[in-house]
Amino acid sequence: MEFLEKLRKLKQNDPYPMHMPGHKRIKLDFPDVYDIDITEIEGYDNLHQPSGIIKMLAEEVAGLYGADEAYLSVGGSTDMILTAIFAATKPGDKVLIARNCHKSVYHAAALRDLRAAYLYPEILEIGIPGGIRPEQVSEAFSRYDGIRCCIVTSPTYEGLISDIRKIAWICHENGASLIVDAAHGAHLGFGEFPENPIKQGADAVIISLHKTLPSLTQTACLLRNHGSLISTERIKKYFDYFETSSPSYVLMAGIDRCVTFLKEKGTEAFREYVIKLSKLRKKIKEIPQITLFEPEDYDYDPSKIVVSLRGRTGTELADILRRGKIEPEMSSLHYCLAMTSVMDTDEGFERLYQVLKKSIPGENASDQAAGLYSIPPVKRYDIGIAEKSDIFLKKRERIAGEVSGATVTVYPPGIPLIVPGEVFTEDVLKSLELAEASGLTIDGDSDGKYAVIKESLKQSSA
Repeated sequence: MEFLEKLRKLKQNDPYPMHMPGHKRIKLDFPDVYDIDITEIEGYDNLHQPSGIIKMLAEEVAGLYGADEAYLSVGGSTDMILTAIFAATKPGDKVLIARNCHKSVYHAAALRDLRAAYLYPEILEIGIPGGIRPEQVSEAFSRYDGIRCCIVTSPTYEGLISDIRKIAWICHENGASLIVDAAHGAHLGFGEFPENPIKQGADAVIISLHKTLPSLTQTACLLRNHGSLISTERIKKYFDYFETSSPSYVLMAGIDRCVTFLKEKGTEAFREYVIKLSKLRKKIKEIPQITLFEPEDYDYDPSKIVVSLRGRTGTELADILRRGKIEPEMSSLHYCLAMTSVMDTDEGFERLYQVLKKSIPGENASDQAAGLYSIPPVKRYDIGIAEKSDIFLKKRERIAGEVSGATVTVYPPGIPLIVPGEVFTEDVLKSLELAEASGLTIDGDSDGKYAVIKESLKQSSA
């Protein structure tokens, strides 16, 4: 009862949502959820063997993005990332992973017992990880033999977009598939936003409809074209493994409403959205104490409002926004991220602008070039080998030099600081201390203790 009451009070308290889901709590035409909450009864199709209304809906989604196939998920992008990586690889395969990928990519690599090599994005101003450059991918293929798959995130949480067309060409020239986590880019390809990766040669693209479009939380899909190096048969096989066998018809109906909105109102809605967004960004750039992130050397997604306040930490800026009845998507060491969508209102944009305009700078002289991900961790073992080992918890002050037995991330955005098989170096420990001191959430911290592998693995693997 308390849980539901707290949710009911949310709208009464009037915080404006500069965060996902992309419907921004604006209700589309939708029935009472109890009227449509069913299971796979006769005449209502089957998500795992679609031949009726679910198949038709998937075909509509594929058509919207210019893809040949779409696999609908009610378990979010995580289900589809696991599906794509398992479909593209076999146990023991070598893969390239962009280090700024979501933790679900690392979970897939560990479960699949993959040998991972990493692509490290450069760290841009205010500690933001950049995109992955094609030359990095090309150099990695020259350095490592036998790479079967490459996984990158584009757009990133902060909106950085990699050159997927060139990266796909490099991967295919080397006989490897390319999976793109575009969870934060479901809106790409609409209006004047950059092209969706499925049209740039990626073999599988995962999008979270709920993040940036008017769809319910957990709705996502995997997009594939007929020329993909990842077969339909293998995707279907692992889709059955990872997608629930009791799919929510409420969530699938949410996808249907989103598709209807895009078809009937999308063109005009995105035209107005782009105009409003452009005006907002221009006004924010004129605020003396605020810096709006706009990378010069990368394509980027302008729907992500990444701002820093002179002399303030990201957590302090987030607190200022909350006092102004703005709830941001996330805060990092030196910046805040406000996520916008096609459903945002003029009032919401104006409220964000006014709160930023009235914000007061601080005297914090910390190094704003520093970030949590500036120094690559030291790898001792492959992620799959370490994942299979016995682990135990050890206090943070005693883990220097130990090998991690789990993934440790700062959440959001869910990018790992360290993954199984990597060493807790002094640099990693400093990043953990910095994240904690800045009020960020550390996923993998168990009351000040962290999972490390037992000595037996170190000796047997030496």
